[in-house]
Amino acid sequence: MVFFKKAAFIILFMSLAGMQSGSQITGKVVCFGDSITNGAEVNGQSWIQYLSQKHPDIDFVEAGQNGRKTADKQDIIPVLQAHSNADHFLIFLGVNDLKDGTPQMVEQCVKNMRWMIRKVQEANPTTKITILAPSDINLETMAPVNVKKKYNENTKRSLVQLRDQYRKLADDESVQFWSLLDAVSPQNYVDGLHPDTTGQKQIAEAVWKGLTQLYR
Repeated sequence: MVFFKKAAFIILFMSLAGMQSGSQITGKVVCFGDSITNGAEVNGQSWIQYLSQKHPDIDFVEAGQNGRKTADKQDIIPVLQAHSNADHFLIFLGVNDLKDGTPQMVEQCVKNMRWMIRKVQEANPTTKITILAPSDINLETMAPVNVKKKYNENTKRSLVQLRDQYRKLADDESVQFWSLLDAVSPQNYVDGLHPDTTGQKQIAEAVWKGLTQLYR
């Protein structure tokens, strides 16, 4: 009799846990970023579109803009005004700040990110905020136009530093942190900078994994 009671309790607990992990990822997820978020080089089919197609019950908002840097932090204001009721706010920025990257550039990215985090908190203190460390670059397949823009070895080195500094910032500000630095396989870049369709799907998978872990 005791055995059956314990078994029934375990089954009930597992059922409730499963319902909770699957049902709580709801509402609006605002994705604020640059050309990767905007779907550059893949006809607008970014990781957000893949998530929207796979999880239509969730309102994924694409708020990407080509060329956006963390230095363009004021861009977040109209997005916050339009989506003040967001349940989640993902900020995926940094690579465009790091052309021929330096430690000083990384430091400025962190300052800008902190400013944006606090603006989101002011707009809606209940919004769950996540910093996304940018995906890597592939120097071997870097297109000439991006080489001229100085996406180079210094950029690649700075992206690693930025990941580490973003993680620390997330701890300091009590927000979430997910690294996308290794999310995209090296072969899945169109021009060394922007993920191709497979790379975008890899980002979508990494972001969904992060979202589900929030409710475990």
